[in-house]
Amino acid sequence: MTLSALGIFSAAGAGGVAASSYELIETVILGSAQATITFSSLGTYSSTYKHLQIRAVSRTDRASNYADNIRLRLNGSSSTLYARHQLQGDNSAVTSGGIGDVDSMFTIGWAGGALETNSFGASVIDLLDPYSTTKFKTARSLAGVMGITTGGNNNIQLSSGMWRSTDSVTSISLTATNSFQSGSRFSLYGVK
Repeated sequence: MTLSALGIFSAAGAGGVAASSYELIETVILGSAQATITFSSLGTYSSTYKHLQIRAVSRTDRASNYADNIRLRLNGSSSTLYARHQLQGDNSAVTSGGIGDVDSMFTIGWAGGALETNSFGASVIDLLDPYSTTKFKTARSLAGVMGITTGGNNNIQLSSGMWRSTDSVTSISLTATNSFQSGSRFSLYGVK
């Protein structure tokens, strides 16, 4: 049985598309720590792709946290036109929450510096209809980390967010609380 037959790619994608509908646009692999990752000039893809997806294998240097918080902003906007909510599982506890009128979308569940060395978290972020000029922008994220020798500090989060703007997306920025560590990989895909 193939991965696409299991629905893994369809579940991670926007609207159940086939794996062949994803095209790699750009990959960034950090050679040193960096606070923000920005994919820019995205307007050039408006006639090619319906949705965008970021797949990340990353770790931050926030020493006190096993799972770190990442801010997502569109078009460089830090206005308070964002809203976000999340469902998070952390070892044996499940929490949820949401907030509006904030300066970014927010995802948790990215590996923090308190995890053992060389532990990275995995994240998939879908930006739906980023080029529409008649809809507010929405994103969904699935992120998780697993700690083995640090007391089993595991975290998974499903989150979504909205930017109350009808502007076509030209850039996506991901910002760590401190910095993303060397070796973190971020890949941007277009979805037809």
